Amino acid sequence: MTAHERPDRSTDLFEDDPVASFTLAAEYYVRPEVLEREWSAIFHRTWQMIGPASTVTEPGSYMTGEIGDQRVMVIRSTDGEFRAFFNVCLHRGHSLLQGDGRCGQRITCPYHAWAYDTEGKLRGARMADQMDGFDESVYALPGVAVEEFCGLIFVNLDPAPRTMDEMYPGARAEIESLLPQVDGLLPATTGVFDIAGNWKNVADNLLECYHCHPAHRAFVDLIDMSTYRNDTHENWSIQSGDHREDNDVYEAGSGPASFFSAFLWPNLSIGRIPGQRGLLAFSFMPTGPESTRQQLHFLTPDGELDQPEADGSAYFNEVLGPEDVALIEDVQIGLRSLGYHQGKFICIPDRPEISEHAVHHFHAMVRHALDID
Repeated sequence: MTAHERPDRSTDLFEDDPVASFTLAAEYYVRPEVLEREWSAIFHRTWQMIGPASTVTEPGSYMTGEIGDQRVMVIRSTDGEFRAFFNVCLHRGHSLLQGDGRCGQRITCPYHAWAYDTEGKLRGARMADQMDGFDESVYALPGVAVEEFCGLIFVNLDPAPRTMDEMYPGARAEIESLLPQVDGLLPATTGVFDIAGNWKNVADNLLECYHCHPAHRAFVDLIDMSTYRNDTHENWSIQSGDHREDNDVYEAGSGPASFFSAFLWPNLSIGRIPGQRGLLAFSFMPTGPESTRQQLHFLTPDGELDQPEADGSAYFNEVLGPEDVALIEDVQIGLRSLGYHQGKFICIPDRPEISEHAVHHFHAMVRHALDID
């Protein structure tokens, strides 16, 4: 079989060279057992965004999150440091905290009122003082790795993870060069897209602009596609392009005119739409083999949206986002077709605005994590 013959279901024609390669096979987007492998091989071993660091500024302030069925919490300890724990009481397994907020110097379980300090040590178990030999010291909350990266809080369930700078070499410097005040941004708005598609289907759509001309007419009016780039690095990639002042989508005002979207393996984008003083960050987490929840955070210097930012946010939430959701959900149905097995990458090195090499880069990381030969 040649590099351009259409494969059947008995083949797997992924190649290291994206020009010669075919995509991940359809089965990896629909089978429940694949997602089960991905939880342990990918999501429990990578950095996952919990939210903006600026929401957890005072001692005792906290935020919670979920990585599949694993509930976690991040708290600003009384010593000023971030600490993260599995969000589970060691008495009977009830969650300790919910949502975002402040708990003071004690984390108290709402079920039986076991109380922990902000370093995770058990400081009180009701009636336990009447039990001979009860040792509070053995009931410290299991810790989780936590880091602040570009003004966002991340956790990693791996007991000994690489730091984010080791995992994504060069990414922090690149993002900070595009957003010099990224660490001081405040949350302005949030959003959610529930998508009837596999999480990798969502990533595939994010990582290429080959579909932009036919499917995102407003986007190619907003962005000067002759300036578009799509560069891959170790465990991350970045797309960027300049804003077109004469577009009919919205006026960017005096804010930065360029667009960029930095993808951090496996499921995060940190970027900026034209005219935005701050950033747009969104993660996409599987909620099932063929369903994904995408959570968005718009951050600005003052926690408010000026008019260009409000217009840009409305464009993203009401035009670009729904267009992508419709594409992803249609593809998810096609991935179950008896007539489809693997797709063919279009990779043209001197046309980065349409090349799918970043999707190939992502598929290579998926295959490595799942140990697919």
